[in-house]
Amino acid sequence: TNERKRAQKAGELTEDDPSYQEVKDIVSHCRGADMPPPAVMALLDDLLPPPKDPEITKELSFKRKISKLMLGLRHILEKNAEKQVKYVPFNQRCNMHTKDLECILARRALATMAYSQGAQESSNLPLPEFATFIRAFWGENPHRFPLDDIDTRYLWQVCDAGDTALFSDLVFVEPYIERNAFGFEFTQQCWGRPREGVMRLRSAGFEEKLNEEDVPARILYGYCESTVAPPQDWDVNDIKRGTEVPKSQLSLERVYGCLGKTICPNLYETHDGRVVFTAAAVAVVQSVESGAQQFYNNHTDDITCLTVHYKGKIAATGQMGKPCYALVWDIDTLETMYRIGDGYFERMVECLAISPNERYLVGVGGDNNQSLGVFDLHAKDEAGNPCPTMVCENQFTPGVPPMMTFLEWKPGLPGVTFVGIAKGKLLKFFDFEPDKEGAGDENSGVQMLTDRKGIAPRDVRELPCAAWAMDGSCLLTGTDSGDVLIWTGIAITATIKAHGGLKQSIACTSAAFTPEGDKLYTGGADGKLKVWSYPDGELLDTHNMALSRGELASKCGGAEATKNIPKKKDKGIPGAPKAVPKKIEKTIPANKAIKNIIVLDNKKFVKGESKEGYEQVVIGNERGMLLNVWDDQDGNTQFKSMMASHYGEVSGLSPHPFEPGVFATVGEDGILNIWSALEKRILKTSELPHPARNVCWSPDGNWVAVGYCDGYMGIYDTEKLRERVEHHTLDEDIDQIKWSPDGRWLAVGSHDNYIDIFDCKKGFKFRNRFKGHTSYITHIDFSADSRMLASNCGASEILYWDVPNKTQLRARAEMPQDPNDPRTWGRMTCVLGFPVMGIWPDFSDGTDVNALHVNQEGDICVTADDFGEVKLFNFPCVTEDAAFRAYRGHSSFVNNVAFVNGDSHVISCGSADLTVMQWKFTYDVDVLKPIKNAMKLFSGVNAFKTASKGALRKEAQVLKGSSAASKFMKGYGEE
Repeated sequence: TNERKRAQKAGELTEDDPSYQEVKDIVSHCRGADMPPPAVMALLDDLLPPPKDPEITKELSFKRKISKLMLGLRHILEKNAEKQVKYVPFNQRCNMHTKDLECILARRALATMAYSQGAQESSNLPLPEFATFIRAFWGENPHRFPLDDIDTRYLWQVCDAGDTALFSDLVFVEPYIERNAFGFEFTQQCWGRPREGVMRLRSAGFEEKLNEEDVPARILYGYCESTVAPPQDWDVNDIKRGTEVPKSQLSLERVYGCLGKTICPNLYETHDGRVVFTAAAVAVVQSVESGAQQFYNNHTDDITCLTVHYKGKIAATGQMGKPCYALVWDIDTLETMYRIGDGYFERMVECLAISPNERYLVGVGGDNNQSLGVFDLHAKDEAGNPCPTMVCENQFTPGVPPMMTFLEWKPGLPGVTFVGIAKGKLLKFFDFEPDKEGAGDENSGVQMLTDRKGIAPRDVRELPCAAWAMDGSCLLTGTDSGDVLIWTGIAITATIKAHGGLKQSIACTSAAFTPEGDKLYTGGADGKLKVWSYPDGELLDTHNMALSRGELASKCGGAEATKNIPKKKDKGIPGAPKAVPKKIEKTIPANKAIKNIIVLDNKKFVKGESKEGYEQVVIGNERGMLLNVWDDQDGNTQFKSMMASHYGEVSGLSPHPFEPGVFATVGEDGILNIWSALEKRILKTSELPHPARNVCWSPDGNWVAVGYCDGYMGIYDTEKLRERVEHHTLDEDIDQIKWSPDGRWLAVGSHDNYIDIFDCKKGFKFRNRFKGHTSYITHIDFSADSRMLASNCGASEILYWDVPNKTQLRARAEMPQDPNDPRTWGRMTCVLGFPVMGIWPDFSDGTDVNALHVNQEGDICVTADDFGEVKLFNFPCVTEDAAFRAYRGHSSFVNNVAFVNGDSHVISCGSADLTVMQWKFTYDVDVLKPIKNAMKLFSGVNAFKTASKGALRKEAQVLKGSSAASKFMKGYGEE
C-alpha cells in the first residue's frame, strides 16, 4: 500500500493504469482465456507511435516498453537458435520443420537461463533473480534494456511472481484471431504492429447468410508472396462451394508405359492369356487381343517387383518406401488376399516368388544384407483367421540394394527348392524343408534356410536373366558375354553361344521357354530375339527388335513416325539477347535391350483365325514398350504394338484445341507423341533433336511448339511433325510455353527467370523479353483477349504483363481486365491467384502443386502435386483446406495434368515413373443413382412402381444437390 501511494504521488505507473491492464489481458491470453474481438482491437491502440504532444505523454506506456522487451528478446533468441540448428542430430532435424525446431531451441535457451538463476524445483524466481534473468540477454548492450526497476517489478507481478514458464509464453505469444462471416481471419499481433488489411481465409465458421459488404479488399494466403483480391462482381457463395466435395469423379481408364528399368522380371502371363506388368504404383492386366486393361491399384508407392504363380491366377507385388510390404491378390477379381512383410522388409521389396503349391511366398528385402524370408500364406491365428507368418529366413548377400535379378521356385510339387540371382554373378540354390522344425533360431522358432552356391566361369561378370526348364530338370542363365549357361544342380553342364560375335560381347538379357518346353527364346542387349531348339541348342530363327520408331510404326501399321536431326549451326535470332554458348545436353539413349519375354499359350486365348496354331511372343524392352510378335502362314514376322510410351521423364502435356480426346506429350527421352484418348493409342510420333520439357498446341491446331531442356525452342507442323523453326534465345530449361488465344503471340518462360515473346504473324520472330521475376518461371496464362499475361515463379510471385505494349502491369488501374476474375484467363493453368487459393495442402512450401487445369464449363479444376496424387476441386477454389477428391496411381511427382478437349478425359504425366495415365472424367455424378438402383428392387408391386417413379422424378428435380439422397431416403425409406 505504501509503495502504491508513493508511486501515485510520484506520477508513476500503478495497477490501475490501462496499459498495465492490457498487459494483464495478454497474460490471460497466454493462459488460454478467450477475449472478444473488440478487446483485441483495443489492445492494439498503443502499438501505434505515441503522440508527440508532451502534455499528453512524456514517456512510453508500460505496454510499449514490454513490447520492445518481448520483440527484442525474441529476435535475440531466434538468431541464436539459427546458429544452433546445425548441431541438432540429423534424425531430429528431419522430423520437424526448421522454424519449429528454432522455436524449441529458443525456448530451451530461456529455460536454461532460468535454471541457472535458481528456477530448479519451481519455475518461479524471486524479484532480484528475475531481474537478472531478463537482463542477461542484453549483456553486451545493457543500455538498450527497455525496462527500469519499477517496470521490472510490475512485470514480475503480472508473471505470477516471477513465473519463468509464463514469461516464456509471453515472449512467443500467439496472435489474436478475429474471424468474420466469410471465414477470413484478421491476424493481429500482440506485441508487434499488425499488418493492416491483410487477412486469411479458412474453410470453417461460415454463417448461413453472407453479406457482400464483408468481402475484404486484400487477401494474403500463406503459399503466395503476392496479395490478391476478390473481383468486383464475385459471387460470395463460391466460398461455400469450396467446402463441398466435387460431384464429378475420375476413374483410371488407361496406363501408357511399362516400367522397363527394373532389374527383375516385370512381365507375366495369366491363366486366360492376358499379360501382367507394373507401371508406377499400378499393376496392369492387359488383353493381348483387344488391349483392354484392368488395374490393381492398392499400393501407396512404387511397385518394385512382380510375380505371378505358374497357373496364372494369383499375383504378388512389392513396394518401396515406408511402410514397405508385399500384397498377394487375385488376378480375376483384383482383390487383395494377403498383406505380408510389414516390419520385416526394409526400403523396398526387391523380388518375390510364389511356390508351385500356392502356399509359400519367398521375398527379398532391400536392407544392406538383402534379407530373405519365406512366408506361409495358409497360416491362421488362434481365432482361425488367415494370418501369414514367416517360417524361415536367410541373408542373401551384403550390398547396396537393389541387387536381385531373379528369384523363382523350381517347377513341380512340392517345390522345396528355389533359386536366387544377384548382381555380381552370385547364384544360390535354397533348399526349403517345410516340415522340418527347430533348425533355426531357438528363440524365434524360425528356420534358417540352407543354401548351395553356384560357381559361374571366371570371364562372366553378371547373370542378367534366368529361366527354369518346364519340367524343372535344369536352370538356364544368361550372361553379360552373350552365352546361355545350363545348370544341373550347382554345376554347369552345357553352354549355348546365344548372342555376340567374335569381336564383341552382347549380353543375353532375357530368356523364356515355350509352354511345351521344346524351344527357348533369348533376348539380347542388341535388341535381337533368337529362337533355339531345346535341348539341342540349334538356332531356328532370329528377329530384329532394335527398330526405330519409324520402322516399328510401318511394321505395326499404326502411328506415323518421323525423325528430326539437330541442326549443325545455330545462327541465333536478330535482335534477340545473345545466348551463352554451351554444350547441348544429349537425349537419353534409347536402350535396345529386351528385358522380358513370355511365350503365350495359344490354347488359352486364341479367338482369331489368322494366328491360330502359331506361337506368339510378348516382349518388353527398356524403352517401356510391349510388342506382340508372331509368324504368319507364309513365315513372315508380324508385329503388334501393345504398349508404347516414353522412356524418359514426361513433363510436357498439351490438349488439342478442338479435336476431342487428342493430346500431345514430350519428355526428356526426346520423343514427341500425339495421342488419342478415345482410340487409346499413339497417332503420331517424332524423334526430337533435344530432350524436351514442355509443349503447346497452337489455337488453329496447325503448329506444335516444343520447349527443350537446353534453352532451344522448336516449332513443328502437326501434319508431318517436322521442325520448321528453331530458336535459341535462352540458356536454361524451357519450363513453360503458351500460345495466346488469338494465335498472335507465343510466350516462352525459362529457368533464366525470363519470359520471351515471339510474334507468330511475322514468322515466329523474336519480339521482346519480360524481366522481373526473382526465380524460374513455373506457369503462364494469357487473358481471353490476348492482351494480358499472368506468370508465376518459383518464389511464389504473381506478375502481370501488357503484351502489346511490352510493359509490366503494376497497378489494378493499369489493367484492362480484372486479374482476379477467373473469366479473365479462360481455362486457367496458373497455380497462384485468387481463384485457386484453396488448392494448396497444409505445410506446403509453395512448390508442391505442379500443374492445374480448368474444365470447359469452368466449375471444376484438376491439380497434380508432389505426393503422387491427382485431385479434383470445385472451381473457383478460394477456401483454405478446401474439399477435394484425390486419386492415386503415380508413384512419384505428377509433373502435369490437363483436361482433353470435350472434358471426356483427364491426362496426367508422371516424373520418375515414366508413365502417362488416362482418367475417365464423369461430370456431375448423380447422387440419386443409389436410390434409383434400390427402387428397381421394388418394381414388382405395380402400385408402388407407379407412385415411386413419379415421386422420384419430382424429387430429382426439386432436391438437386448433395443433400438430395438423404432427404429422399427420409421420405421413402420405410415404404
